[in-house]
Amino acid sequence: MGQKTLQSFMRRWHRRLAIVIGLQFLAWTLGGAYFAWFHIDNVRGQYERNVSPAKASLRSGSLAGKSLLPIDELSNKVQLKAIHTVELIHWRGQWAYWFKQDRDQSRLINAQTGAQLSPVSEDTAVAIAQDDFAHASPVLAVTRLEAHNNEYKGPLPAYQVTFDHPKKTNLYVHENSGRVTARRNWVWRGFDFLWMLHILDFNAREDFNNWALRILSILGLITLFSGYGLWFLTSMRWRNLRMKILGP
Repeated sequence: MGQKTLQSFMRRWHRRLAIVIGLQFLAWTLGGAYFAWFHIDNVRGQYERNVSPAKASLRSGSLAGKSLLPIDELSNKVQLKAIHTVELIHWRGQWAYWFKQDRDQSRLINAQTGAQLSPVSEDTAVAIAQDDFAHASPVLAVTRLEAHNNEYKGPLPAYQVTFDHPKKTNLYVHENSGRVTARRNWVWRGFDFLWMLHILDFNAREDFNNWALRILSILGLITLFSGYGLWFLTSMRWRNLRMKILGP
């Protein structure tokens, strides 16, 4: 194949591939820039999380002088098919046993009185979300979820608490554990959209090995190398080297 024929062939396919891959290159570039500029703690809503020293101290309060009921005595009160783990936690100013069956099914029992603390009510879920949120923003809406939505894939059932805040923040409180299990805002939603385009997984946003990403990555490499090849074939600087490799 002569130099001119090779040049024409590479230029033709470089242009065709550029039309196909150009938009994906743009998505990859925009995504990379977004990921670089927005810190992951901002994406996860940690900047709006209430971590005041008083609250942190309360969570790590001492057990000295506390009389706790035996776990065996309380396990009969837990309405779970199986108990896999039990954890002692400080929850809303009281010590509680957190009985866990799986990610969705768990119960909180007051470790001193034996009172059942979960599933939590809607009012309690709102109070938990307000305690977790660092801003005194009013609550716009509360929705109980029994199925996942576009921005929440955590344990169910859960309450979605929507705040009137510039970042359009939603906090999700798991009904059975009484914990905030997700924080979502416009920074996260932008990240999620660009991440979806970045890895081309339009459902779970987790699959790096899908065929769309594999094919476009190969086409991207071909487009890149064909561009470098055209530069090599047309650059005066490499004329002598081309003559040696390809001939006149």
